[in-house]
Formats: sequence, C-alpha cells, structure tokens
Amino acid sequence: MSYPVAVIGAGLSGLYTAHLLAQAGKKVLLIEARDRLGGRIFSHGLEGAAHRVDLGPSWFWPGMNPRIERLAADLGLRVYPQHTRGASAIEGSDGRVQRQPNTWEQSPPSYRVEGGTQSLVDGLHARIQDKVHIKTDTQLQGMTLHAHAVELQLRDASGTWTQLVSQVVNTIPPRLTAQDLQMDPAWPDALLKDMRHTPTWMAGQAKFVAIYASAFWRESGMSGTAMSHRGPMVEIHDASDAGGNSAALFGFVGASPSYRLGIGSEELSRQSLAQLVRLFGPEASTPLWSAVQDWAQEPLTASESDRQPLSHHPMYASPVVPDDWGHRVWLAGTERSPNYGGFLEGALESAEQSVKSLLRAWPTLADAAR
Repeated sequence: MSYPVAVIGAGLSGLYTAHLLAQAGKKVLLIEARDRLGGRIFSHGLEGAAHRVDLGPSWFWPGMNPRIERLAADLGLRVYPQHTRGASAIEGSDGRVQRQPNTWEQSPPSYRVEGGTQSLVDGLHARIQDKVHIKTDTQLQGMTLHAHAVELQLRDASGTWTQLVSQVVNTIPPRLTAQDLQMDPAWPDALLKDMRHTPTWMAGQAKFVAIYASAFWRESGMSGTAMSHRGPMVEIHDASDAGGNSAALFGFVGASPSYRLGIGSEELSRQSLAQLVRLFGPEASTPLWSAVQDWAQEPLTASESDRQPLSHHPMYASPVVPDDWGHRVWLAGTERSPNYGGFLEGALESAEQSVKSLLRAWPTLADAAR
C-alpha cells in the first residue's frame, strides 16, 4: 500500500498525530477537507505583521496543560500571560457601563502563544512537510473495511476516488463522523447515537475581533476586559501581543446562532463595534481590521445539533470503535480526550493515545497483512 496510515483532519490533533507517526518512521497520508491547515485553530494578522489574532481557541494554562507547554517550547515559540492589568468594565442590560478598578484574574493565569495559536499549526507543518503527504481540499465521505485494509472514499475538485490504507486515525468530531461518513459495515446504532449526542467544542460559538493602531484602552487605564448583559458580546478581552504594540480586542458573542444567521455578519460586526465604543470610547469605532468568525455556520465544524447553546462544559470520554473495526480505525480529536476534552491540550492527549495504541498493535497488523 502506498500509505500504511491515513490521518483524517489536519487540525491540531491530526497534525500532531501525523508528527508522532512520522517520528516513529511510518509513512503517512494526511487528508484535510479545508483549503488550509489548523481546523478550529485560525489566526489572522495584518499584512507584514508578526502578531495574529485568534478567531478560534486562544488560551492554554501552563502546569495544567503540560503537552501544549512542551510543544510550544519544542517549536521555539514564546508564550505570554493574558493581559489583565488595569480596570475592567461591566455593561448592564440597559447599556450603562460601570468601571471596576481592577480586573479579575484567573488562577492559574491563562497564556497565549506569540503569533497566535496558528503558530503551533505552522510549527508542526514545518516539522512534517517533508515526511508526510498532505492533501487539502479533500473530503472523506466513507470507509469500507476489508480483511487487511480500509478503503477510503474521498472527494476533491477532480471528483471521487479511493485509497487503500492499513490503518486510519480519524480526528473528525464525533457528531460529524456520525452525520457525514458512510461506514461499511455500518457502525452500531447505539454508538452512532452516542456520537450524535457528543457536542463539538466551540462549534456553536462566534467571536468578534478588531485590530487597532494602538492599545488606546491601556493608555486610559483599562485592561480591555469587559462583561456585558446587553451584548452582542458577553465577554471581551485584550488580544494584543505581549508588549501591546500590536493592539487588538476580541469578544465572545452571546447571541444565538439563529440570531447571528438572521442578521448577518455585517450587522453583527456593526453592533459589536458599537458595543466596544460604549465600553472603551470613540477610538474603538475605527479598527484597522475587524471580523466575525461564526463557527456554527462552518459545516466542517458544526452540525445542526451544535447550534444549541451549551449550559456547561461537556464531559468527554475515551473513544469507542466497533470490535470488527478494531486495530484498523483509531479516533482522536479534543472531543475524544477524557481528561482535557474541549481544550487544546485534549487535541494532543487524544493524538498521543491513538498513536500509542496503533503502534502497540502494529506488529500484529503487519503479521495479519502477510
């Protein structure tokens, strides 16, 4: 077979899986449906600027997230604490703003990656690009199990095609796996039902980000942190670089996916900028660049079920594969991390677990293929 292992999805978990397999000397095919790498990690910067703002996940917690900490250090990336120095603001439902003298700090503090979390993606890509065959704009449609192989049904711009591999590591979120992939033989209904009830982390969320010429809120003694009972953003933070020289703000949009879809991103951007003006003053009205990233409208991230707001952080569990598919298909991705599900750390933990299990089974698989 041309590729003993296929990794499906080039988000953080898929990239790290491919990296670990390449380190173990395995020949890997990495398949990504998007035209870019990173999945839910997506960072944007102004042309020529080193700093990028995160439209997806931003934070990790050193000590609590040792894998991310080690990976950033191994890739030579700088990390820095979330800026919280200065006053914060609370916006009431009537739009009135109260200024608090300090900003509440997390314990332990959250950290950011210099250049955005996209730097993790870029660093892993640089490590594997000469060792792993990467195909973007290629979507997995289904898998057929054979005696000594798995047949992948794939689609790209040229049409549909198939690829035989010995093993597959699938990092597509459980809901989208159950919804979009045709499996032959079919997976049990009870397992598919459980996968459909597993929320895709962040899939129902939207972010608004704005890049500015200067961190004017810091100059006026504000930290950039705000909470709001009016919206559209319910929580806002400073998204600048470590020194505040490349200035940015971001907020989590509290309005529902249906409301966001109804008014459109242009109106949501207008409302978000108006809110930043109420909180931080007229200078907030003229960003150098701003954008809404609505993950609920991304079919490669969110299912229809993911548009229902979450009331709490889901409990994620170790993955389950049907017995007849065992030792052929392995599951990874942050929703398959029992200890860090929903976090960047969970993407790495699940990758480690799937690769460890695959490599442990490799001698048996090689014998069976003879």
